Amino acid sequence: MQQSNQLIITVATILDEIIKETDALEIEQESQSYFHANKAPSISIHNYLQRISKYTHCSEQCFVIALIYLDRLQEKHPYLVLNSKCIHRFLLLAIVMAIKYQDDDYYKNEYYAKVGGISVKEIFVLEQEFLELMDHQLFIDEQYYFLYEKKLLEYEEIEMP
Repeated sequence: MQQSNQLIITVATILDEIIKETDALEIEQESQSYFHANKAPSISIHNYLQRISKYTHCSEQCFVIALIYLDRLQEKHPYLVLNSKCIHRFLLLAIVMAIKYQDDDYYKNEYYAKVGGISVKEIFVLEQEFLELMDHQLFIDEQYYFLYEKKLLEYEEIEMP
């Protein structure tokens, strides 16, 4: 549990740094997606990740995989800017997809919608959109995963001695 909490802190710190930079950018209407809300949620990324972890009981690997998915989205769709108005939804869907792909046990979308603070209809639409943006490619090569995990551990050591 301690390792998982540290991983959540590291992932949240990385995403907070990205969001701080992207929120300063002027985003054109065309670069917004189904994931963008009118305003940013009041819950911090760290608290949102803790909530997801607490209620989904997902494996630690899902957080690493979710981060890989978010990076893949950015590579495939450079126009898609992750900012405070969309990061929570992207994060929720990345983790849900990782859970469904990685973990043996998972809940129904209705449960994930409740955990994520969105409607059931919205989670179904966002899941379909997420899969389309990912070209339905959710597989992560084991070596690529371990490289990411290593980089997260190195980041953790640099940022949090």
